[in-house]
Amino acid sequence: MNKGELASKLKKGKMFNKFAAALHSAVEALAPSQSLQEDFVYHWKAVTHYFINNKDDKKPVQESNIPSHLNQMLEILVNEEAEMEDNLSGPCMEYLLQHKTLETLHSLGKADCPPGMKGVVLTFFTKLLRKIKQPLLPHVNVYKPIGRLVKVCGEIRAGPTEIEEIQFLCIVCAKIRQDPYLVNFFIEGDVQGQGQKSTGSVRRSPSQVPMEFSLLDSLLALVQSPDSKIAVKACEGLLLIASLPEKHAAQCISEHPMFCTSLAERLCSLYTALPLSMDPVDVESVEAKWGLELCNDSEDTAMFHGKRQLISLLSWYDYCDQIVNESHPMISRAIARKILEWFFIPILEPLLLQSSEAGIVTSTAHLTKLVKMTTSPELLSEFVYFILGNGSGEEKPGDNSHKLRHRLIERCDHLSDEISIMSLRLFEVLLQKPHQHIFQNLVLRNLKTRAYHDRPLPSPSLNQGSPGDSGIETEAISNGPFITHEGSVPGSPLSVPGSPARSLNDSDVSPHSEPADDVQGIHRVVNCFLSLLPDVAKSSYITGDVGYDMYLRDAHKHYKNCLVQCLAWDWPSHPLPLERCTNSGAFYEGYFMKVLLDKVSRMLDQPYEVNLQMTLVISKIAHLPHPHIHELFLDPYLPVAPGCRTLFTVLNRVVMDLKARMRALPDFQSQMIVVRKQLMGMVEEEQRHKIEDNPIMNLPHIDLLEAVIVLEEFCKELAAIAFVKHHTSSCR
Repeated sequence: MNKGELASKLKKGKMFNKFAAALHSAVEALAPSQSLQEDFVYHWKAVTHYFINNKDDKKPVQESNIPSHLNQMLEILVNEEAEMEDNLSGPCMEYLLQHKTLETLHSLGKADCPPGMKGVVLTFFTKLLRKIKQPLLPHVNVYKPIGRLVKVCGEIRAGPTEIEEIQFLCIVCAKIRQDPYLVNFFIEGDVQGQGQKSTGSVRRSPSQVPMEFSLLDSLLALVQSPDSKIAVKACEGLLLIASLPEKHAAQCISEHPMFCTSLAERLCSLYTALPLSMDPVDVESVEAKWGLELCNDSEDTAMFHGKRQLISLLSWYDYCDQIVNESHPMISRAIARKILEWFFIPILEPLLLQSSEAGIVTSTAHLTKLVKMTTSPELLSEFVYFILGNGSGEEKPGDNSHKLRHRLIERCDHLSDEISIMSLRLFEVLLQKPHQHIFQNLVLRNLKTRAYHDRPLPSPSLNQGSPGDSGIETEAISNGPFITHEGSVPGSPLSVPGSPARSLNDSDVSPHSEPADDVQGIHRVVNCFLSLLPDVAKSSYITGDVGYDMYLRDAHKHYKNCLVQCLAWDWPSHPLPLERCTNSGAFYEGYFMKVLLDKVSRMLDQPYEVNLQMTLVISKIAHLPHPHIHELFLDPYLPVAPGCRTLFTVLNRVVMDLKARMRALPDFQSQMIVVRKQLMGMVEEEQRHKIEDNPIMNLPHIDLLEAVIVLEEFCKELAAIAFVKHHTSSCR
C-alpha cells in the first residue's frame, strides 16, 4: 500500500469518526438524560400541549400520542413505586397529586374531546388504581376526581365506553372492599350521619338531608346493559358494596329509591314472561345459577317452551338470594321485604289461589323451585311467613285465617293427583329448610299439650273395657300395637330418643332413669313396623330387594343433618311430663297433620306416585329430633287417648283393610312380585309384553298392588328411622 492510499483511508476514517460524534451529540441534544420526575412532567405537558396546539377536535384520540404519553406516565409511576420504601410517595406521585392531574384528566374525559378521550381516561384511572399498591383513594385529589368520574359512568345506555366504565367501577369497588370506610367518600349529603346540619336558623336532621350515592347509581345503570357480561360485572359491584360493614352506607343503600325496587321489579318482569302452563318435571329439571345464564337452543336436547325465560328468572332469583345472603343485615331485610311486597304478594299469590288446574300445577311448581333455591335466612323467612302465615299457637279445627296456607294444605288431598303430588312436593321441600317456624306451624303447635296421650284415670277399674264395648279397637290400640296376624309383638314400652322408658300407665318415671330392657325395647319397636304387613303381602325378600341396610344408611345421614339443623332451636330431649301439660280438651292434630294421616288411611286407593310423595313428606317429619313428634310417628306402644290416632294406628287399620281385600284377589303374592319387578325395571321387554297382554294386570287393582309395595317399603323406612334415632341418642 502506497502513502497516498494510506493517507486517503486515514482521512476517511477521521471523517467517519467526526460524523459519528456529531450524530451522538445530536441524539444527546434531542433526548438528554432526565430524572423520572422530569420524564413524567415531559409526558404530562405533551398531553396538555396537544389541547393547546391542536384545533381539530374531531380527530379520534387514538390517532394522537395521548394514549402513549399516558401509558408512559403510568409506567413511570409504577417504576418509581418499586424503587421507594413501603407507603412512601415519590416525586412523580407527589406531582400527580399536587398539580391536580387527575382533576384535569376527569374534565377531558367528561368532555370526551377528542372523541374517545373518555375511554382513554377511564383506562388510565383503572390501571392507576390496579397497579399502584400504596393507598391512593384517601387523598382528596384522588377520590374527588374519581368520584366525579364515577358519575359519568352509565349515563348512556349501551354507550361505546361501557367496557371501560365497568372495569373502572369494579376496581373502585375492590379498593373500597379493602378499606370499607372509603365508601363514605362516594356518598354526598350527610356523610357518616354526624350531627345536624343547619342553614341559617333552620335545623335539618340527617334523615332529611338528601343523599346521593354515585357509585350505586352508576352500577344500577350498567346492570341494565344489553351486554350480559357487563351486566354481570355490575351485579358483582353491587354485591360487593352491599356487603360492606359500614352502617351508614348500608342505610343509604337500603333507603335508596331504586336499589331494592329494581331487584324486585326485574324479578316480576321475568316471572310474567313465563308461559302460563309448564310441566313440573321441566321446571324441576332446570338448574340455573347467577352469572352462568347459558342456554343454546340448537344444542340443548332437553329444550322446552319457556326454558330460556325460566333460566333467566331463576338466575336472577339466585342473584337476589345471594345478595340478601351476603349483604349488611339492614340491606338484607330491605331487599327481602321489597321482594315480598312486589313479587310474592301481588304476583305469586293470585296465581297460587287461582282455580285453573293447569295454572295451579304450574304456579305451585314455580313456588317449589324458588323455595328450594332459597338459602338466605331473611328471604327464607319472608317466604315461610308468606306461605304459612305467622300462626304458632294451638290450631283449631276449621281455622283458615291464612288463606294461602289453608289452600296449599287442602290441595295435598286434591281430586287431581297431579295437584296433590305437586302440593306434597312443596311441603317436602319446605320441611327441608332450616326455619323453626315451618315445623312449629305445620307440626308442633298442637303437640305441646300431648293431648293425644291417654292419661291414667284415678281408678284402675275405670280403665277396664269389656270385649263388647264399642271402643274396643281404640282400647286395644291404646295398650299396645294392634297387630292381629302372625308375628305380632307383645306390648312393651318404648324409650323416646333422649327420654326414659315409660310404662303404659305410669308417666312419673324419673327422667334420668335408664331402662333395663332398652335394647329389647327398640328391637320390639323395629319389629312392630317390619311385621306390620303380613308375609303374604311382602315381595321384596322374594325379588332379593330387601333394602333395609340402605334405609339405615339414609336414616343415619338424614337424622344427623336434622340434629345439626335443630340444635339452635333448643328442642327438648324428653317429652313434657303429663302433669305439666295443660288439658285443652279433645286432641286435634292440626290441619296439615290431619291431611297427611287421612292420605295414609286411603293409601290403598291412591296412585303409586301420590303414595310415594306422601311417604317422602312423612319421612321428613319422622326424622325430626323432637320427642312429641317421635311419640306420634314412631311409638307403636304409645297409649293413645280415645278418638286419637298415631301413624302406627293408621297404618294398622290400612293393613286390616288390605287383608280383607286380599281374600278377593287370587294369586296375590305372585302378582305382587311381577308388579315389583316392573317398578324396578327388572322385567325384560318380551316379559313386559306378556304382562301387558295379561288381563289380570290391567284390572283396577293394579293401584292396590303398587300401594302395598309402597307400604312395605315405608314400614322398613320407619323401622330404620326409629332404630337410628334410638342408636344415636344412646351413643350421645
